[in-house]
Amino acid sequence: MPGKERGSRDAVWVRWVALLPVLVLGVSIPSGLLLANSGTVVGDIVATWMFLGVFGLVIFAPVTVLSLLGAAVLGNRHFRAGRWLVSVSAVAATLFYACLVFVVMEEAASPELRDPNSWGPQLTPVTVLLVVVPYITGAAGNMYVVGRLWRHR
Repeated sequence: MPGKERGSRDAVWVRWVALLPVLVLGVSIPSGLLLANSGTVVGDIVATWMFLGVFGLVIFAPVTVLSLLGAAVLGNRHFRAGRWLVSVSAVAATLFYACLVFVVMEEAASPELRDPNSWGPQLTPVTVLLVVVPYITGAAGNMYVVGRLWRHR
């Protein structure tokens, strides 16, 4: 049954990519609690991941659930329905990742005076690049999953 084997491998990829934002948030919360107000570059990066992760749950939670539902369907006879569910959620996640990358880069490049009561740390160009790495990785992973699911064999 080559179709079932392909569906199960695809489902594994979908699950890992769908759970990436949860993994980043799960790592950043304990790290952020340890590094809170440390004034270090790593503390600033982790604080930004926490901030974006918590507020991004509004989008990431439904997208992750939709991807996981699609992954559950990929292994049985409803491969097409699962492929569509995963594709819609992966494209939505990719657009949100792109939005997050744009917002972080725009905020860092903005020459305006910064609000002293801002929730987020002041990011340098180097820290911006490190902050956006998981989001670029997530977008690339989602696009890989979509390409993998729609590739004809």
